[in-house]
Amino acid sequence: MNVPTISIALCTYNGSKYIKTQIESLINQTLKPSEIVICDDNSSDNTLEIIRSINAPFPIRIYENKPALRTVKNFERAVSLCTGDLIMLCDQDDFWVPTKLEVMGKYMLEHPKTNVLFSNALLVDENLNSLGKKMWETVNLEEHTLQRWRNGHSTEILMAGNRVTGCTMCFRRSFVSEIVPFPTQIDKDFIHDGWIAMLASITNSIDFINEDLIWYRQHSAQQVGAKNDEFTHREKVTLKNRFTRPKTEKVEPFLEKAVFYKKIIDYILENTTHKIDELVPLTRAFEHYNLRAKLPFRPRYTRFIPAILNYCKGNYHKYGHVGSSQIGILQALIGDIVE
Repeated sequence: MNVPTISIALCTYNGSKYIKTQIESLINQTLKPSEIVICDDNSSDNTLEIIRSINAPFPIRIYENKPALRTVKNFERAVSLCTGDLIMLCDQDDFWVPTKLEVMGKYMLEHPKTNVLFSNALLVDENLNSLGKKMWETVNLEEHTLQRWRNGHSTEILMAGNRVTGCTMCFRRSFVSEIVPFPTQIDKDFIHDGWIAMLASITNSIDFINEDLIWYRQHSAQQVGAKNDEFTHREKVTLKNRFTRPKTEKVEPFLEKAVFYKKIIDYILENTTHKIDELVPLTRAFEHYNLRAKLPFRPRYTRFIPAILNYCKGNYHKYGHVGSSQIGILQALIGDIVE
């Protein structure tokens, strides 16, 4: 069996507290990487000293950013410097279980049409003690959602919020030309892992393994943690304020969503080989939110037909809040017609 070469793209910044433990977990993999590519973002502590003191049975290539590039562009540089057949993104403060490379490498070898693969993760505290929770629980990646993913709806699932964390991800080096450069102008919360997952979802070339292949450390100093706020914490719209709030307040979130999807669509068309007819889930979402942003400013008698047509297309169901009930969906429809 041909074993793919694997590069680990590890980004560091003032990571002295946990970096040794993380690199030791990479050294102890049952399938060794061909290299670790470390891009340090101008650390002011002794992160690089610790790294240079570690003996590894494979090359550790260190690159220093001066000035700092920040997280997204630092990972972009690290990825661009990798030479392996497969690339795995790595944070400085986690712990990889010993079989991570072996399991993911084998899967990618057996599934040549998969460009991106991601796993689940165990959430742990700063001392690597289990918090009794998995990563996918925090992003509502439940069994019924996984089944939808298997049925070809990964783009729509990702549009409700990114479910793919970079440090659980593996992708082919042949895919790098599609994903680089990583966009930074679309939205501050739409970072590199969301971009990679979204782009792979367009061709249904992103898959998953429901195994905890990393221990995802939660601590106060981390730049990105396991959060589910976007899925669970939303301002409740009551029947009363539906008719008293300003129209601009009602349409603001719809405008934001419309602009977000328009930016993604434009960036994909300008920077990748994809054509507009491949972006149906994205264009459909843009049209839905753009319509909802415009309806309140039309006379009520002109709203009924476009709103009902949009409902019959299933867009109120498809793009409703995660966990929305049928009653909530109907309330949104009626609100667009009469508010």
